[in-house]
Amino acid sequence: MRLLDTITEFDHCISSAFQERSIKVMSFATANGPLQDSPLEFEFLTRTKVDVHTREAYTHILRIQGFIPDAISLGHPYESLSIIPQKVSIECNYKLLHLDKKDMQQILQHPQPDQHYGEWLIDAIKNANILVELKTNQHTYTEWPIGIKSASLL
Repeated sequence: MRLLDTITEFDHCISSAFQERSIKVMSFATANGPLQDSPLEFEFLTRTKVDVHTREAYTHILRIQGFIPDAISLGHPYESLSIIPQKVSIECNYKLLHLDKKDMQQILQHPQPDQHYGEWLIDAIKNANILVELKTNQHTYTEWPIGIKSASLL
């Protein structure tokens, strides 16, 4: 497969399918509810674009949305700092995944290239170290790692 063909085919077949894609993410952390702990779920909106000039493809996280239903204790159990219940809506431009020509060829040669690229995207999210800034019970903000347990394409 020639270089330009790879770039064009990836842009047409894969990039268009992943132009804007939502991904459901489950955190390792849980919120401390009155009766039971609640799992924390977020939705990541991603966008994949191919740059034909550099012959590379990039996927960025554009938005992180979710809801923290109950408090999340931080640090030592006897300390009083916690993240308070809140709606999370963060606009960002976090570079999640970078593909070169060889990566694109490998994906395109797979029998189900869309599914294969989706697996690459999920792996990238699971391995990402994503910090979000959240409100605390002491009227401050703290950076908190999402700690991704699982992710799936919506």
